[in-house]
Amino acid sequence: MLIYHPAFDANHCLYRIVSILHATNYTPVSWSLLRILDFYYLFPGQLKNIKPWPREIQKFKTHATKIPDQFEDITNPARTFFELQSFQKTAMLELISKGIISKTSFDNDIIELEPNSIATAYIELLETDDFLKSDIFKLITMGLPKVKFSGANGLKSRSGLMEYVYDI
Repeated sequence: MLIYHPAFDANHCLYRIVSILHATNYTPVSWSLLRILDFYYLFPGQLKNIKPWPREIQKFKTHATKIPDQFEDITNPARTFFELQSFQKTAMLELISKGIISKTSFDNDIIELEPNSIATAYIELLETDDFLKSDIFKLITMGLPKVKFSGANGLKSRSGLMEYVYDI
């Protein structure tokens, strides 16, 4: 039996990355942060596992607690996060080759959409996606980027998805 999951679909990854970057109002984000935001886009139920919940986004906590449990059980979220990297990197290179993502910014570990690189019809498509209008997506794209990223109290540590011990 063949089972499909959008996590391992490069085309869906393209859509997720553009959706996230568009929702952040063209504000540049780091590659590592974008990878975490993409993970939570795929597995929003994992937002409940951010411990302790960051004070900076306390107002979003009620949205996280209302997320229904997922159908799939992720026994090792850090491993799943690691496995997603190859799909995310492939999608990123595709977006760079099409001129949608700035290559010079990517070389400096910053991800940003090139101005006017997204067709109007595509933006209209994004505006019809119900998930992109949800409180969960707002938490992912407006809340999480406000949280300190590195160190023992950063998002890397709180999420358990990335190593933070060697952060400066």
